[in-house]
Amino acid sequence: MFVYKKNRSIIYICVIVIYITKKMNGVIYTNTLKEAYTKRDGPKKIFAFNVPCKYIVAGERTFYESVLKPMDRPKRCFFEVIEEEFPCHLYIDLDVNLEKYPSMDVYNIKDMVCSHVEAGLKEHEIEERIVADSSNEKKGSLHILYKLKDVLWVDNSHVGAFMRCCMEKRVKQIPEDYETWKQFVDMGVYTRNRLFRMLGCTKRGQDRTKEVHDMPLTFENWRRCLVQPIVLSDVEELGAREPDGSEPRYSGKVGVFHDHNKELSDELVQYAQTISQVRGVNYMPRYRVWCINLCTRKCPFKGETHANNTNYLVVNKTKRTISRRCWCKKYECCVNGSTEPEALPTDIIDKINGYDSFVLTPREVKPSLEIPGESFPVYSNPAVSLI
Repeated sequence: MFVYKKNRSIIYICVIVIYITKKMNGVIYTNTLKEAYTKRDGPKKIFAFNVPCKYIVAGERTFYESVLKPMDRPKRCFFEVIEEEFPCHLYIDLDVNLEKYPSMDVYNIKDMVCSHVEAGLKEHEIEERIVADSSNEKKGSLHILYKLKDVLWVDNSHVGAFMRCCMEKRVKQIPEDYETWKQFVDMGVYTRNRLFRMLGCTKRGQDRTKEVHDMPLTFENWRRCLVQPIVLSDVEELGAREPDGSEPRYSGKVGVFHDHNKELSDELVQYAQTISQVRGVNYMPRYRVWCINLCTRKCPFKGETHANNTNYLVVNKTKRTISRRCWCKKYECCVNGSTEPEALPTDIIDKINGYDSFVLTPREVKPSLEIPGESFPVYSNPAVSLI
């Protein structure tokens, strides 16, 4: 399951910039992650503030001293952006709804989860395990960070693949543990450019500050709890495969366009706004599908309002239909939930038909210069199964 890339010296610069058109004290602000990438220079990280997010690009100490530390505790709604293509530590997110499950102890769940994870890591030296708590009377919430000695995971997709293997190949053998894991371990956090709450921070309107026992909020401790370190050298990268043996993958690993056919996208957004305010719209050409993210957290599948997850609409360009789904990965009713596809309004169908009727006329061209014997190298890495 694991793949090594040995003796690889990395100067890892995890840098992101937040763009709002002005730069203050070495801190850059931006409205989108895409803009943050374009503004980053030097050894800096990208942080997010609030949801919907604004982004901040800054060096670690600059961010801590100039942005996080001076802010009042209830307003510290900051997240680390775990960038999709860079190495990181293994992390786990546990959530227990104490109003629904008042007898559940999140620390008992932590002990069960850690026993399985550490069995999968038995061939590696665990340098540090940090357990951060942001629980209150309504919710048990723990973040667990595993730091391996001189080893980092290739990227967050490999962390997700390891956790899925752990669940399917180990935990599943114990039905009671498996049901508990599915219910309280958030397996939806291993996504591209994941936002992960940092030490000393809370979520907007919740005042649930993330803290570690006997670890006061200092720059050194805050940095120690980051999932994705900013500078690494002489480390090995640890990889994992999916439970079926395939390469690790992020959910939704397909090409996405944010500005595809803007006129038609705007029409779809106007239609979606009759249901809820819209957060954004993306087009996936591989499936000829638009994904329209809604602001509403009222879930028709769970029959309740989610604390964080929202709904989204899927517009099928081929079938000219629209259906509603939920981003929540915790409950089966949400994972498998989908409303019956309904036909799009006639005026939108007419515009799609007009767009699809556009034809390019081919013409004959002569082949370009060919280079005999040229080919692209293909390689694979051996996998060592530890679970």
